[in-house]
Amino acid sequence: MHPDLSPHLHTEECNKYTMEFKNCNVEHKVLRFVGKCDKIYDRMVHCFHLERQAKRQKNNEEARKHQTLVRQRMLAEMRSDREKGIENN
Repeated sequence: MHPDLSPHLHTEECNKYTMEFKNCNVEHKVLRFVGKCDKIYDRMVHCFHLERQAKRQKNNEEARKHQTLVRQRMLAEMRSDREKGIENN
């Protein structure tokens, strides 16, 4: 099963494969059931997979940056509390 094929969700390259796939299904109404459009479909799904990998990596990097920032803030707050004599439990 493939994801939503809306053009605004994908790169230009994947949109190109999506349009090829849709056109193949329209042009080959019967042959599509015996594999006429399978190669195009496989390229489209592979492109979606690469998009997901890139998005996952980008989100992971952003999350690591955010976690580092939060840790720094927590440590600064703990130091400030310690200097004020407030105990952390």
